[in-house]
Amino acid sequence: MNNQSSLQSFLPWGISWLTVVLGILTISTFIAVSGPGVRYGYVTPMMGVAEGTVGYGGGGGAPTMDTGIANKMMYPYPYPNPDVPASDTREFLKIYYNASMRTRDVPALTRSVGTVVRGYNGRIDQESSSSQYGSISFAVSTSKYDAFRAELESLVGSRFLSVNISSQNLLSQKVSIEEQQEQADTALADYKTARQKIVSAHASAVQSLQAQIDASTPDSAGWLLLKKQLVSENAAYTDRLANADANIKYAQDWAKAVETQDQTLLENVATVTGTVSIQKIGLWDTALAYLPGYWIPVIFAVLTGLSYRRDRRRAFIA
Repeated sequence: MNNQSSLQSFLPWGISWLTVVLGILTISTFIAVSGPGVRYGYVTPMMGVAEGTVGYGGGGGAPTMDTGIANKMMYPYPYPNPDVPASDTREFLKIYYNASMRTRDVPALTRSVGTVVRGYNGRIDQESSSSQYGSISFAVSTSKYDAFRAELESLVGSRFLSVNISSQNLLSQKVSIEEQQEQADTALADYKTARQKIVSAHASAVQSLQAQIDASTPDSAGWLLLKKQLVSENAAYTDRLANADANIKYAQDWAKAVETQDQTLLENVATVTGTVSIQKIGLWDTALAYLPGYWIPVIFAVLTGLSYRRDRRRAFIA
């Protein structure tokens, strides 16, 4: 009876402080979850690399030759053909992986992500960590991608993880390389054939001139003219042969550059690149992750109602 009197004097309507506090929490949490920008426990996905913007070997668009070779000559590289026939069903998929994680301990999770990358013989290209944010950029073999991804994504609960994966089929680049290889092989074969013709023509000319020289009277006007023609033929042959050898070297370097581009593409496809960003999560966001939407204010509202009913029951008994 004394307690009830004390309560009535403190709160004239016979409502306990517990009911008041629960009511305040109901209103405040309702306002909080109704405010703009509330994520309701959802992590905004990181945008992956837009398809079609990334090629291979460090850039998009047409393949490039080795820098040293490019300084010497220009090869007729065709641009990637966007109209690859549908009958060509080959896939050279380059995968880009991006994940966003939230945690109470950013440095610890950043270290764990790095450990997973290295555990699958991956390469860390960039790493940063602070008490609030962390980030790791990595590359890992495509053959280990599935197992790597499963272990990486097990580091946090699904509520605190968002994954964005994009892939690009580099078939058009592959077809372009194959066209270049065919052109280089054809050019090399043509240049070798042309060189052989030069050698054969020279041998025939020399044989004919030498036969005429042998049949002529030494030191005669005809003999001297034939000797000059032989010297001229040898000099012209030297020039023609040097030009033919230069053409062959050109085609060989072209074929080697194309082979390097092909190897670069295959190595690029065989590697998954990606980024994991890590952000510290507060207690309120943690609660929202488990109770998204209006669950929290609803729970407080129910508790407020139960507490109010108890208060009224007490007041009636008193």
